[in-house]
Amino acid sequence: MATTLNADQLASSLKSLNLDLQSKNVHELASADKVCKEFARLNLPVNSEILDLCAKSGIISANIQTRGYINVDALDEDMPTLRKLQSMSLYRNYIWREVSGIGSTGLREESYDVVITSGGFSSKAMSPNDITEILRILKPDGFMIWTMKTAQAEHSTEFGLLEQNLAGLVKSGKCTIMKHENFTDTRTRTTGEIYIVKRLAGQFPDYLDRPTPVELQRQIEKMLVDGADPQHTVKFYDAWSEKYDDDLVIIGNYNGYVKCAEAFLKLGLNHNVSILDLAAGTGLLGSEIGHHGYVEIDGLDSSLGMLGKARQQGIYKNYIHTTVDGLGSIPVNDASYDVIVSSNGFAPGQIYPSSLPELLRVLRPGGYILIAMKDGYHAQSHRFAMMDSNINDLIQQKQVELTIGPVVFKHFMLNNDGRFYMLRKLSGHAWASGSPQGSPRQGRRN
Repeated sequence: MATTLNADQLASSLKSLNLDLQSKNVHELASADKVCKEFARLNLPVNSEILDLCAKSGIISANIQTRGYINVDALDEDMPTLRKLQSMSLYRNYIWREVSGIGSTGLREESYDVVITSGGFSSKAMSPNDITEILRILKPDGFMIWTMKTAQAEHSTEFGLLEQNLAGLVKSGKCTIMKHENFTDTRTRTTGEIYIVKRLAGQFPDYLDRPTPVELQRQIEKMLVDGADPQHTVKFYDAWSEKYDDDLVIIGNYNGYVKCAEAFLKLGLNHNVSILDLAAGTGLLGSEIGHHGYVEIDGLDSSLGMLGKARQQGIYKNYIHTTVDGLGSIPVNDASYDVIVSSNGFAPGQIYPSSLPELLRVLRPGGYILIAMKDGYHAQSHRFAMMDSNINDLIQQKQVELTIGPVVFKHFMLNNDGRFYMLRKLSGHAWASGSPQGSPRQGRRN
């Protein structure tokens, strides 16, 4: 069943939406107009199946329906938005789902000829990692069209990964980029980027046989408990290392490492700083920091399988295989690092808050500790329930200051919120290399 508006009603709705957006949201108006013009140039059959992601005002549907395309569905995670669109009869189906990894839309593979979104990719909506799920629901030779703010305008490292993610999909034969260019709307003086991506023929067997987000979360939660057998945990991560990146990033929509990297980059430290990536895994966080010119990065993990994957990519300077648990457990000298970063390493059965004194031991005076972790561990683990108390004790002892945190943020992994801390080791005489508080000569390695 198609939408129910006749030609006059569609024209009236389109005119009303245009006037409304001219006064309220000129960027959406310009972006939607660009998407619709590019869609028209494809000259697709009028019976094409079309999905509008993050539909917002509904102006895209009203526009393309006036061109004869009436098989248009809307998908949005915001129920009030869908109800408003339904009251305007602008779509055929109204799908209330969040796009957050493989299978998250609940739609069958190869359902649509075209998937459109105007501004759906943003730091407040869909992640660039969700491109794979959108390609999954496209028919072979189907098109994905989207406009977005530039990565610079988003001020987000995550959106700097968009081209990298796309390049990987192109290289693996999943899609081809038909168009990518910046545009400027002369009427509204707004700018953005337009992409047209074509899904290539063939299925996605390497993704379709992966666990759903719910199954993946259950597997992970079984491991992240107090009292877990360390050897069993290590074997689990060793075995998982081959699929870890795709499972966590593509299916699990893991963005924690991106958030941690963004916070690190905002420190503005010079490229000479020595960095330890704690619970480095396959190197997602280290690689992201390294892309910004930082090369003095060591990776530490308890899983040789994970470190092996990172070594294949040449991400770290040194690869440290150890379990962090108490003073002296990290096999490096005192004051070896300017910065310690960790994303997804602090968790029950992995690294506990009680390890903070050991991190301070290997950190130089004035250095930083950045921790991104899943929120909620304080409610399921007695040792994590004490984390803020442990930090406050260190503050009272004048060993550290809490620069940021705890800050709770959205979309850490698998639809879970994240929790972020930034600590700085106090010092009266020396500073981390490159720290804005110190002179360039202080705290450097000889």
